[in-house]
Amino acid sequence: MLATSILSLVLLALAGVLLDSHRREWAVARVERQRGDDASPQWRFARRRVVRRNSATVAIAVVGVLVALWPVTPREPFWVAAYMAVLVSLAGLIFLLGVGDAWASSRYYRAEGRRRLADETRSLAQLVESQRKAQPKAQDKVSSDTEGKGR
Repeated sequence: MLATSILSLVLLALAGVLLDSHRREWAVARVERQRGDDASPQWRFARRRVVRRNSATVAIAVVGVLVALWPVTPREPFWVAAYMAVLVSLAGLIFLLGVGDAWASSRYYRAEGRRRLADETRSLAQLVESQRKAQPKAQDKVSSDTEGKGR
């Protein structure tokens, strides 16, 4: 009974910490949104991520409550089976939300890296082009100076 109480409290504390973390993340995303537009990929990703993570956190809290309720669950086969079915379903939901979050984050950050690389490539191409345009002028000036000194 002590172990179930401790596990339940740990899960509820974890859920509280995670919900606070998601709330702070959401506040940052809202500030970012005010600077940009609603259709930006960053805003959509942040909104969906917060929804996924809040759902998983609420499921963790419900598991914590269910663990606390285990000692008072009737020991009849139907109630034990129903209790276990809900517990296993919530565990599966938490797992699926975690896998979905990892997949979506991987996809988003990979695309973000490609965008940054394209921006850097474009910037470097512009820099190289401006250097090429400036270079012939400098060479003409050097060659005309050396021709004048040679005489």
